[in-house]
Amino acid sequence: MRFRPFSELDLEALNRVAGDRPLSRGAVRHFARTGHSFLAEEGEEPLGFALAQALWQGEATTVLVTRIEGQNARVLEDLLGAVVKSAYDAGVYEVALHLDPKREDLKEALLAQGFTVGPLVLAVRLLGSRGLRGEARGVLE
Repeated sequence: MRFRPFSELDLEALNRVAGDRPLSRGAVRHFARTGHSFLAEEGEEPLGFALAQALWQGEATTVLVTRIEGQNARVLEDLLGAVVKSAYDAGVYEVALHLDPKREDLKEALLAQGFTVGPLVLAVRLLGSRGLRGEARGVLE
């Protein structure tokens, strides 16, 4: 399995593992530029992806994993490893993501990669027309 940065030319491959939440071309363009997002492949077969970006928070920088998808816990664990290495190589010493409690495979991968899970709870309020449609994207289901 290899992990590589992606480009908008990889949109179709990314969406083959995106499930019922396909990525837009704009999202792929954005995350392709962050330096912390990866596509996992075995040969030409996409196995998963991580969308991540560095965020300056006034005192320190955090690499925030916005979304991670993988065919199994091993792919998720190895994608997390790629993001952690990328953050460390960039001099960023905090990696974070919001964990949907229903994703046991991701929780296992996080623990295997040394992440602390909980006890923080994410509160989300969607504004504008997105809020009216209830598009929480699985964050608070």
